[in-house]
Amino acid sequence: MKKNILNALGVFALVLSMTSCDKTEGPLYQGPEDKISFMSGTTSLAMESGVLEIPVGRTSTAGDLSVPVTLTATGAGYTDVFQVAGPVEFKAGEGKAYAKINYGDFSKIDPSTLSVSAVGTDVRAGLAFPISLNIDDKNISYSNIKKININASNILTFEDLGTTKLDSKGGWEGAVLDVKIQKAQGANVYKVVNPFGGGSFAFMIKSDGKTLTFPNQVIYNHPDYGPVSMTNVTGTVSGKTVTINVAGYNVSAGSFGSGVEILTLP
Repeated sequence: MKKNILNALGVFALVLSMTSCDKTEGPLYQGPEDKISFMSGTTSLAMESGVLEIPVGRTSTAGDLSVPVTLTATGAGYTDVFQVAGPVEFKAGEGKAYAKINYGDFSKIDPSTLSVSAVGTDVRAGLAFPISLNIDDKNISYSNIKKININASNILTFEDLGTTKLDSKGGWEGAVLDVKIQKAQGANVYKVVNPFGGGSFAFMIKSDGKTLTFPNQVIYNHPDYGPVSMTNVTGTVSGKTVTINVAGYNVSAGSFGSGVEILTLP
């Protein structure tokens, strides 16, 4: 009896696999015609070309279809920089199309994070901007994924600005140094190149032009205690002067204490 049931289930599965095949481009969600849905609730996209593309599926491939989507974000000024290019446009025969988001000068807004990772004595820096796309209830299919949260991020490219002064008399070095400085393309992120011989550090001047975002970063390799990190850093900007307040120059065994680094922007 059980063997007969299993055989019947096998035939049923085969029939389903044969009848479910279609030749449409992309998913075809069943339900009322001319309804759409996102294919997932979250995604991460690289900011590379000035446009972000998010796939959308529909319930029928008959005829052309144009459906609007809206963009929301909690970050100040995000909806000025990130804007929907227009409605999602399906051509006849297509089960999938793309919602497109254009973005402009993101140096005008603050990212959710400035990520910094060490690469030898250099650092790689990137920014992240969380936004969302939404489908109106009247246009949503039975799949019911009417909102997608997007983490738009990029890896920054830096350009040389020459040399400048780093006053470390009250900081790690105990002296004034001539240092090489770089600035990211399209963002208010600066990099001081290997000032203490153990690693570069990067920071961002926020959109208010007065305060810093400064992740914890390794800036020296102590012969006895290992990597030294600038931690819990805050800072201010006044004109060309950047004051970096370091809560601790920390190693695994403890801390060398706090200090202040004063950088002059070119």
